[in-house]
Amino acid sequence: LEEEFGFTPDNTLLGTSFCPDEINNQERDIGTKMRRYWGKVFPMGGISGTPYVGETGFVAFSSHVPKDGNIIVVFGPHVGISEEGEVGQYLREGQTGNSTACGAVIGAYNACLSGFDGAPSEDGEYDMQMDEIKQEFVPHAEAISKSENPMAAAAYVAYEMVKDRTLKIVNTKFGSGKLVLIGGIQLNMPFPDYADHFLPLMFEVRQEGQPTQDLMKHFVNPSIQQDLTRAPWAAVTAQREVFAWLTWSPPAISPVYRTLHQYFPGALPGRAVHERLVKVLERYGFDGDNTIMGTSVCPDEINNEADDLPVIMQDYWGEVFPMGGISGAPFTGKTGFKAFSSHVAEEGHIMVVFGPHVAISETGEVGMCLRKGQDNESTACGAVIGAYRACLNGDVGDGEEGSYDMQMDWIKRQIAPHVNGIQRSENPMAALAHQSYTMVRDQIFGCVNNDFGSGYLCLVGGIQINLPYPMEDHFLPCTFEMRRAGEPTVDLLREMKEFN
Repeated sequence: LEEEFGFTPDNTLLGTSFCPDEINNQERDIGTKMRRYWGKVFPMGGISGTPYVGETGFVAFSSHVPKDGNIIVVFGPHVGISEEGEVGQYLREGQTGNSTACGAVIGAYNACLSGFDGAPSEDGEYDMQMDEIKQEFVPHAEAISKSENPMAAAAYVAYEMVKDRTLKIVNTKFGSGKLVLIGGIQLNMPFPDYADHFLPLMFEVRQEGQPTQDLMKHFVNPSIQQDLTRAPWAAVTAQREVFAWLTWSPPAISPVYRTLHQYFPGALPGRAVHERLVKVLERYGFDGDNTIMGTSVCPDEINNEADDLPVIMQDYWGEVFPMGGISGAPFTGKTGFKAFSSHVAEEGHIMVVFGPHVAISETGEVGMCLRKGQDNESTACGAVIGAYRACLNGDVGDGEEGSYDMQMDWIKRQIAPHVNGIQRSENPMAALAHQSYTMVRDQIFGCVNNDFGSGYLCLVGGIQINLPYPMEDHFLPCTFEMRRAGEPTVDLLREMKEFN
């Protein structure tokens, strides 16, 4: 909407038509996420999601649009899916048993099965919304009952009802701007393990005097539609395609994609790694109050952008103790970790994220990066590549008399024994990145300890991969383990692997 049609939060009003059930108003729901992005919202929906504010409500809403501004209306019914996979059931917070969702839709369907014939209820005007829902389901109840999954079929009937009423009340007479209609089914997933989903079924742009534009192609990608009988957990390529569709990863046709997955298989967008880490760490009792975070990454500014894993994690976990110098090695050493670990909360936990970085250029060249404002590409990581080239020329880090470059000299000494093997590899810059990971990891392992208390030490190591702007940087997980004094180390790296 922004790139193709010029929508901005300043020139756009958002309306929604969802069921007021509180499980549709959580942080993870599309209505809430859109409100946080676009600004204020005009909620039009009653039970079932039908826009009972009617034509009058839409006229009032659309009269608030800025001059030459736009309107977005997102609408649809909702349906729960229980932890056991049962459609129409949902375990609400604080309750011990599942209940129906959507209760109104399922209640209307059950009423029709019990003989409801469409006559208004005795409650009359005190239950107008439920009466209409029941009347809508009368002609469909028998077919729904004979379907493979009646609760799923009922959700689709409810969608057609909500869409029909939405189309009856909306218009484009509010000005020269555009009206966007986004319709679908809100899927309430088991809390708190899964985020709610949204099944897009309609995406249109309308404008007075102009033909309607159908944009559903933006929500449909045949390459990620999986045959679940053949591939029940979806293919690796499908996972990558999903990230590309979300614009988190490079498209499969790009040289960047080919290089990324050829030389760094298993690399994931930084935000995907973060979300996965949070879910796993919650199982071990980590939260923002009892956890302190340390990082050991190269200080290169391209590792400190908003889409980089260390930055995303700092935004979530809070303050950070940066231990890394050039290359990402923890040059603060044992003394630095001792100081850092003394800051942990009582019975609290420590997390350390570490690793080197390497860039991939727009043409797919490993080790090269075009930085903002520059005309020519430069190396990344400059220190590691510089050390490698120095070793090729005989400078193995002995240090020149009077020089003061201890970090660079140390890197050269670590790289020197491996130069010949790196030079003979298929892609020396990729091989160098993997070798530099081993270098940083070994140094981390030599500096950390579990002497700070009874909590866990979580070590998250990998290779930070800087992709061409505006692609999001990726992270290749290589270490994910949990340590605690007196207990064996728990290797959790399998939790970070791509589906296979």
